[in-house]
Amino acid sequence: MEFREIVAPSIRELFVQQVTGMILSGQLRPGDRLPTERELADEMKISKTAVHEGIRELHRLGFLDVVNRQGITVADYAQTGTLDTLLAITRYHGGQLDAKTCRSILKIRYYLEGPAFRELAACRTEEDVAKLEELYRQAEDASREGVYPFADAMFRYHRAVTFLSGNSITPLILNAFSPVSREFWRAYIEAFGIPFCLERLRAFTDCIRAGEGEKAAALLGEGLAEFERRTERTGFIRTN
Repeated sequence: MEFREIVAPSIRELFVQQVTGMILSGQLRPGDRLPTERELADEMKISKTAVHEGIRELHRLGFLDVVNRQGITVADYAQTGTLDTLLAITRYHGGQLDAKTCRSILKIRYYLEGPAFRELAACRTEEDVAKLEELYRQAEDASREGVYPFADAMFRYHRAVTFLSGNSITPLILNAFSPVSREFWRAYIEAFGIPFCLERLRAFTDCIRAGEGEKAAALLGEGLAEFERRTERTGFIRTN
């Protein structure tokens, strides 16, 4: 039996967690001005260095605006944030995403993958279909190993669709979202069950082989819409 190392968070990390929590809970709102670094250090009884480094991290995450000689203000992270901001929000919610964030990600998925299904079905080659068949077989094998390996296989299948469609940018975007996407697939599998998910991959592959891109895109949309409805009922979706 192996025990994992226990690593205590640093003072800087605790500072970032506290300020992030105050922003996401609404205690601090966009435009609010923070005290100076010295004032924050004195009030929180920590070093100015920890505060300075924490503020730099919060600025990188899009939670704070820092302007020389004008001070530190809370930013509108929906406009200034990055994928790292999304991951920070997920961690704050204990590994969960709220329904609004889920809806936004599901819509992005459809906007990226729907056109890819249409384009691939229209320009498919025998090699493309063979690749999808191989990924389907890998998904079948992974489904016997558990939800997490199967979720990873589902992610690889859908990423391959975007790559084979000829768009060189969409797979990069999906890769950027891979930590969240893989957890979404895990939740999707748990919501619908492994047999349904394998059946849907089979249907996608058959649609592409037959050149039925619109049908494949419609199946994708139906699945995401039903997943969204289930998310709406629960309010949150767990991602860890």
